[in-house]
Amino acid sequence: MRSTQDRRQGAPGGRCDGRRRILNLYGYIVMLCSAALATVSDAAHHIRVGDAPPDVIGKTASGEAVHLADYRGKIVIISFWASWCKPCRQELPVLAGMQQQATRNRLVVLAVDWGESADEFRTIVKTFSKIDLTLISDESRRLGAIYNVKGIPHMVVIGRDGKVAAVHEGYAEEEFPKLADEINALWTRTAPDDGHS
Repeated sequence: MRSTQDRRQGAPGGRCDGRRRILNLYGYIVMLCSAALATVSDAAHHIRVGDAPPDVIGKTASGEAVHLADYRGKIVIISFWASWCKPCRQELPVLAGMQQQATRNRLVVLAVDWGESADEFRTIVKTFSKIDLTLISDESRRLGAIYNVKGIPHMVVIGRDGKVAAVHEGYAEEEFPKLADEINALWTRTAPDDGHS
């Protein structure tokens, strides 16, 4: 018969050693299952066409929170971009021009700086000071994760009813007439639902 000390040290045939292995294996399985469920849960929370996105979209350079509810009844374009992305830099002035032509009473562009530091964002705000866009920082990329942003530019179009109407990835100048048609169609198709969706 082995001593208690032998069993504690995991001597062959000791029951404590076997139980420890079973508990360790059980703990490992629980950990794997939890990780898998977290991944599925995260994927389930991605915003898709037809969804009503979270109200708070982020903060401006002055620290002011931007709420989508403030734009209910208007079409909102959320453009994820970064200063190092050449197609993004080409897209933003075009979006600003569309906003100007439609007026902010109908169309609002929220330009979300994706993954750049606070210092870089402050520089961006100064650089774009003459362009009429609402600039928002997403330094942590958390907002981008909600909208399933994997690359930029990434554009989300929200209808007057506050729901996602379309998602566009990449940039092609020849596609902007189609985007203008899409926005015009949305204006007549989606009416505000008074904020109770």
